[in-house]
Amino acid sequence: MKVVGLTGGIASGKSTVAKTIQSLNIPLIDCDLLARLVVEPTHACYRKLVKQFGTVILQNQQDGQPLDRYKFGTIIFSDAAQRRIANGIIHPAVRDEILKRLFKYWIRGTSLVVVDVPLLLEGELWRIVSEVIVVYCPPEVQLERIKTRDGLSEEDALARINAQRALIEKVDYADHVIYNTSDLESLNNATLKVMDTIKPSPFWTVLAWFPPFTVLLVGWVIVKRHLKGDPRKTLDSKKKKNDDDHHPKTAEPVSTSSSTPAPPTHAS
Repeated sequence: MKVVGLTGGIASGKSTVAKTIQSLNIPLIDCDLLARLVVEPTHACYRKLVKQFGTVILQNQQDGQPLDRYKFGTIIFSDAAQRRIANGIIHPAVRDEILKRLFKYWIRGTSLVVVDVPLLLEGELWRIVSEVIVVYCPPEVQLERIKTRDGLSEEDALARINAQRALIEKVDYADHVIYNTSDLESLNNATLKVMDTIKPSPFWTVLAWFPPFTVLLVGWVIVKRHLKGDPRKTLDSKKKKNDDDHHPKTAEPVSTSSSTPAPPTHAS
């Protein structure tokens, strides 16, 4: 079974790409949905969050009530230290849910599974995917989309964008890039082209169902990712070099005047 990671950035168009992938009857594990699942009051992750941050992150600030997503988001997106703590609680819970689902797909003999992970390269999940797809759009387009979509002020929108690694840095690590710089039809066509490229043949699908060959494939993925390096270290190193050399592609926090190497047109 081939496991492919799909990532991008907030309001980059990744959700549209995910829907196109699902329309091809390719199983897709949505980590945003899993992240909502693990913070439900019945999940152990919920108790850990309440213990760490207190009932202030809950609706009506009452224990047992659902998470107040706006309040929680305000806390973690404005404070990097708090965000690291929250990610340290949520990410392991999400990872466990992903592994459970991958095992079930493997048992069924599924040939290809896509894991949709917003923070694929910022966390540890890049280690389990054989290829990485990044959905890219210009940062100024991200800003306008999130302001319009979520009704946020520019300051809050920028905080959410800058809480993630700059998209142009993720492009450097990607095996495949889907550029969301034109219209919806172009985005869908680009997605179909990438999926046609990575879809495994029936022969490999049959082989991958047998445990010994599965072990070999898993080993190959681990070696491949090891050789490519930890994306966090690799991309941080590139960013530092760009900063030192005053390279024009230096990743700066997004602002209303930011520019990008992407084509001049963009999706609405």
